[in-house]
Amino acid sequence: MRRFFVPLIIVLPLMGCAEDIRAGIDRITGKKEEPRKIVATEPRYCYRTIGNVNCYTEPLEGQEANRLIGYDGPAPRSTSGTGPLRP
Repeated sequence: MRRFFVPLIIVLPLMGCAEDIRAGIDRITGKKEEPRKIVATEPRYCYRTIGNVNCYTEPLEGQEANRLIGYDGPAPRSTSGTGPLRP
């Protein structure tokens, strides 16, 4: 039983420090972290059809707007949901 708990007591406190440990190793070895690139995406508005889902770059008007199942970009109308969704 002791064989199980001793490694567990040593490993558990280190589990939350993985990023800090990795950053320290990278500093020692000279690796530099590349900055993350933000990719701009065009808005997508996806609507349910009989056979599949169709996506457009602009929201549809009128009765067609009731078939909205997801969007990525600005909200097409105030009652369209709580946030960006992807089908």
